[in-house]
Amino acid sequence: MKRLGRWFADHVVPLGAPGLFLIAFVDSAGLPIPQGVDVLLFALTVQSPSRALLYAALATAGSLAGCLLLYGISRAAGHVALAHRVSPQRLHYLRNRFERYEAFTLVLPVLLPFMPMKLFIAAAGVFEVRLHQFVLAVVVARTVRYFGLALLARHYGYQTWTLLRQHPLPLVAAAVLLLGLFYLFSRRLH
Repeated sequence: MKRLGRWFADHVVPLGAPGLFLIAFVDSAGLPIPQGVDVLLFALTVQSPSRALLYAALATAGSLAGCLLLYGISRAAGHVALAHRVSPQRLHYLRNRFERYEAFTLVLPVLLPFMPMKLFIAAAGVFEVRLHQFVLAVVVARTVRYFGLALLARHYGYQTWTLLRQHPLPLVAAAVLLLGLFYLFSRRLH
């Protein structure tokens, strides 16, 4: 894994915006690059603040493309693939969440960097979440995450991380508001 990280640093990061798309795609498709997208998005935005929205759009598009690939593979592979990686209790829990809340179940894992996103993306494919709801959940969560980070980096530069650590409450409030709005909206799609 360390060699892969070094290879990405040497060959993909210098590509700039296209490299950001590629890293977002690979990370979301199932080959984890922990915080790689966030760090590269931040670095590129601080380096070229006028391109912040472009970088955020590329990160979002790359992530959506990778999620769609993993979703498609999981949908084709069915329960067999997921059952080998997840305990029966966890599988039952995931099934209940997706049956009850469908795409809403995806928003938090796709939004927050410390949640097991790939497991939820694979489960969405296995449990056949409707494609339009799947896409909507991923786009909403990634847009908030990547555009939010890019706009903060454009405005605050290197002080962004300090700001986020010192004032987490507005981020939590924004995440709760987003989840509530998405839940209401996703319920209307049924």
